[in-house]
Amino acid sequence: MDIMDFLISLGQGSRDEQSAEKIEQVYGVRLKDDIKQVLSKKPEGIFFESDDILRLLSCEEIIDASRDMNVDFVGLKLIPIMDTGDNDYIVYDIEKRSWCKFNIVDNTKFKQRKSLKEFFLK
Repeated sequence: MDIMDFLISLGQGSRDEQSAEKIEQVYGVRLKDDIKQVLSKKPEGIFFESDDILRLLSCEEIIDASRDMNVDFVGLKLIPIMDTGDNDYIVYDIEKRSWCKFNIVDNTKFKQRKSLKEFFLK
């Protein structure tokens, strides 16, 4: 599956509500439906076709991100969703209710977007 197919499929099919609920508990937030769609579509994670780097994080990786990456994502109110390589992640910014990229080495946010899809539109 490529990233655009994944984004199109978000409104279709069943969701893994348990995964979304676990993430909500860890990050202390009630998520909007569109974010739940992303978080619960592939709870085991996925590498996207035609892109050796882009990877949707698994539910467990999202839950354990603060410990595994040594970044206080919960305190920063950021939910890591996709690994884009070079220590950059697409994250959901809970406070701003938007998406952005976040570098875990520099602890910097950049490329703020209103939707996940905007990162991939040409």
